[in-house]
Amino acid sequence: MRLSRYLLLCCLTALLGACASSKPSSQAGRRGFWRPNHFDRHGLENGRWRTYYDDYKKQPFTTGRYRHGRPVRTFNYYNPTGQLDRTEQYQKDGLCEVTYWHPDGQVARKGSAQWVTGKGRAPRFFWYGTWTSYNPTGQVTDVQTYNDGTITRAEKYKDGQLTQVDVYEGNKTTRTETYQNGQLIRVETFEKGLRTGNTQTL
Repeated sequence: MRLSRYLLLCCLTALLGACASSKPSSQAGRRGFWRPNHFDRHGLENGRWRTYYDDYKKQPFTTGRYRHGRPVRTFNYYNPTGQLDRTEQYQKDGLCEVTYWHPDGQVARKGSAQWVTGKGRAPRFFWYGTWTSYNPTGQVTDVQTYNDGTITRAEKYKDGQLTQVDVYEGNKTTRTETYQNGQLIRVETFEKGLRTGNTQTL
């Protein structure tokens, strides 16, 4: 009786040992397959991508995905406290919708961007079109317009009303309009950064 129990115990031990030895190899294979930060044969980022603020990989900085050096789908950026700071939603041809977030999760700023890359040239990421900023209550505070990464127009709002418009050429202000209660009250013109004219409209 004791011998049969002993043989049964040995069989169970061997069986459990075989299962235990096979389990880690399967999990290791999955971990290896899903491990982030890989490069393709051309040395370009490919697959899931993660970066961290610290060497212990406890504080995430970015999470996203590349396809042969080009970001795809969604990239998330985090601040050092772990809160989501910015989201980049990539579409075809490198087009990207960017959203910055307030600490409470409300939209702080949003607009469009473009990711351009190609063989033999460094990647380039620039803003274009209209960018809108919001305060924590959701009211618009600023609306800016960009062309190929260069600002061309900036509007400021307070309590939902337009207060100022700046027009730019080559990142330098050429015209400033001041508004009060929705009415234009002053126009200033500039050349090479110096004011050349000041017109009171009211």
